Amino acid sequence: MAEAIFRQLASQHLNCAEERLREHGIDVFSAGVSAADSEPASSNAVKVLHNRGISLSQHLSQQVTDEMLVQSDWILAMTANHLRILQNARPDLATKMRLVCRDGLSISDPIGGDLSEYATCADEITSCVKTFLDETLKKDTEAK
Repeated sequence: MAEAIFRQLASQHLNCAEERLREHGIDVFSAGVSAADSEPASSNAVKVLHNRGISLSQHLSQQVTDEMLVQSDWILAMTANHLRILQNARPDLATKMRLVCRDGLSISDPIGGDLSEYATCADEITSCVKTFLDETLKKDTEAK
């Protein structure tokens, strides 16, 4: 859900189509520290995001790789545990890693939960990503 929400919010923030985010230097992908490869999004995630105008029909899970970490400008983790795993795996990249939520709270994976749990998770992701984009894109604009 996080990748799709991030894409939608970034395209709104930049007033461009999601397909044009790369032209703005933004490439977003989701990967998990313990994700199974090539699994579709859960039906509840698909339903919750569909109700928000976001499609997850093409989403397939993937395991995070070292190459992904090295090539990323930002590595946003959903939970403190995931952040620790990433920082332990690549301490040299720790300066570009952080929780997606600035307040230090983790966003729990709603896997196996009902629609309301997925909706709550989507709300939390949306709020945190909006804050991240406001901070990050404002800094990029000021630097130009």
